[in-house]
Amino acid sequence: MHRQYSMAKKFPAIVLCANLVLGLFSWIILSTQTSSLANHAVADKSRTSIGQLVELIRTPLFNDDTISIQVALRSATEDPAIYSASFYNVSNELVTQSKQSGETPENMETVSAPVELQNTQAGTVYIEVNSSPIYSQYRNVFLSWLLLWLLFAGATTYASVKFAEQFARRLRILTNRLPGSAESIVDEISALEARIQPLLSTGGQTDEHVASGYYYSMVTATIKNRQRLNKQLNRENLELLFEKIDYCTSRALELYGGQRIEGSDGSICFYIRSTQSSKQHLLVCLMAVYSLQQLLERLGTKLGVDLDINWTLCSDNLPTLPLFRHHEGMAALKRSSAELADRLEEGVIAIYCTEYNIEELSSIARFQADENNCFVLQGFPEGRQKLLETQILHLAGVCL
Repeated sequence: MHRQYSMAKKFPAIVLCANLVLGLFSWIILSTQTSSLANHAVADKSRTSIGQLVELIRTPLFNDDTISIQVALRSATEDPAIYSASFYNVSNELVTQSKQSGETPENMETVSAPVELQNTQAGTVYIEVNSSPIYSQYRNVFLSWLLLWLLFAGATTYASVKFAEQFARRLRILTNRLPGSAESIVDEISALEARIQPLLSTGGQTDEHVASGYYYSMVTATIKNRQRLNKQLNRENLELLFEKIDYCTSRALELYGGQRIEGSDGSICFYIRSTQSSKQHLLVCLMAVYSLQQLLERLGTKLGVDLDINWTLCSDNLPTLPLFRHHEGMAALKRSSAELADRLEEGVIAIYCTEYNIEELSSIARFQADENNCFVLQGFPEGRQKLLETQILHLAGVCL
């Protein structure tokens, strides 16, 4: 079994290791590049300086003007990078030399070039280039990068320590709130997984749900003016309308976890299920119905079509197996929902519920009693209404 460590230690350690690896590879690349650039800079400086010096002493050498040659050499050594400049005759005897005062630099490179007069070598020029200042410039670039890397590594590691501590603390708080034994697990994620695992559905639990069934809420949207639409719209516009209705319904059901099923003439049917009856489940169903109602009203306005639709919701516990009983129960829910829709006017959202009375349902929405166990939706609390408006705007932006 591998050793476990707290997230407060593991995450900063990972960040620190990543910074070290980044720093190592960056150091290798930057060191190689700066060394190469410094060598090129020294070579360019040497080549340029000795070329200029050869041109300067060619005319004085032709006139046998030693003083002018000395002046040219002294002018060359005024450059901090040129430590000394010397001129030797064809016999390799020193004719004149200029050298900077002070200590001799440690890093010097000697460069020579012949001086020719009328295609005949008249002497040789030597210069000693002090490469230390040039290498120092590129070394400063490397040191600047090193400082920035240290600051970045320190800042990211410190930030990761603070973040990891807060993250680990929140995981521990969440873990302690879950049921289960308090096992001694240092890794907060492993501890959370150990607490959550018993709460997850297992194979046995799934079989139990299959045997006992689910709580189904059947929603039927009945288009009251279906026949009138057939007369008002031509075939092409009618098909476009139905395609839009299908698309809006599908996108709304994706948001609320509903399943579309085959409806009867002039109606749309879908269901939302849960493991048991609850007011929270009914609230989700009502939110789905209300959102789809508002979405279809906007669709009708956009297409210039009046859609007179009422909405009914009937619920019951239905077995999953055998399939015959399941389909028989679904058919009964569809009949109940259709019969309720026949008695209602367009634009109404009604729920048939035997589990809760109107006072109990008032905690999720406002209702008006219509008949026995039938309640007409009047509205939602302010906070819930604002959330619904946001979801409706999202659906409208996608579908319309």
